[in-house]
Amino acid sequence: MKRYELDTYLTKHKPKGALLYGESSFLIELYSKKIARAISDDTSNHHTFYYSEYALPAVLEILSQNSLFGDSSVVILKLGKKLGKKDIAAISQILAQNPTNGIIIEFYQAENKSPIEYSRDFKDFATNFKAAGSADFVEVRFFEPNTNEALDFMRQTAQKLQIKISNQNLLLLLSMQNNDIALAQSELQKFAILDSEVQLTDIERLCYGLCSVDVDELLDCLFAKKEVFLVFEKMLEEGVQDLDIVKEMEEYFYRLFLFFAHARFEGKIEAPKILGFAPPTHIVNAYTTRAQSIKNQNVFLHIFKIFGEWRNKIKYDKTISLQSLIKIQALIR
Repeated sequence: MKRYELDTYLTKHKPKGALLYGESSFLIELYSKKIARAISDDTSNHHTFYYSEYALPAVLEILSQNSLFGDSSVVILKLGKKLGKKDIAAISQILAQNPTNGIIIEFYQAENKSPIEYSRDFKDFATNFKAAGSADFVEVRFFEPNTNEALDFMRQTAQKLQIKISNQNLLLLLSMQNNDIALAQSELQKFAILDSEVQLTDIERLCYGLCSVDVDELLDCLFAKKEVFLVFEKMLEEGVQDLDIVKEMEEYFYRLFLFFAHARFEGKIEAPKILGFAPPTHIVNAYTTRAQSIKNQNVFLHIFKIFGEWRNKIKYDKTISLQSLIKIQALIR
């Protein structure tokens, strides 16, 4: 099913099961929330499992419950690995017995999977999901929104927040966040306190890009266990300084450690308490998954020592940067 077909479907039907996948994390999350509200508008009945938290018995227990007040329960799975046929069949069977409840599966590309591998996985997943489910099961692939669609989402948010801003400045916010709509929308919220129209000077004063140096691609390679040399060399050719790369990566790993420590001592992830603000869900998911890929606090300590040595030797050792990246990558599970 395509996105426009899902829009039409939702005007007349309420799915019991939904498998959402594709290239746009923003749209996957957006429609997941929309479908969850359609099944139950009481968010206290929404039960979310993040990646490694998934356990079939726990999911089946929730879906098997019948409310005395006629409430519906929704299970939301955020996965980077497809479910097996037996799990899908068990979920389908329990929903057939409890038709007021529902399940939504957000299936994202895992960091250790290539786009081709992910495509193969979601096609298999979708086939098994539809085969095991009923007519009330839907599977939808979401492609990245084009510029006009992204602008429409930004405009909707601006109108909801009663923010006066030109399309040109909305596009600027998108560009500053590498066209990540969710992040750009978070930035847009900063202007809700203004009475006048948002000007370029306001954006320059209040907003920042994803980071002063874009290390996202380098981090992606690092955690996916892919070759970092070419990405690193490309950054140097573009004029990025080694010291700036160290600074951004060290700050990123510090945030990962905060996620690791909070999960260990509190038993759950609470991004607003950790970071001081509420980032988009897919950003929280990335921090959570990557924090779990660091075995323990001693490994974090080792990584921070590598950063320290990297900074100290960077002025006279031209090979220290690549050596440090390789060492850090070896410590990631």
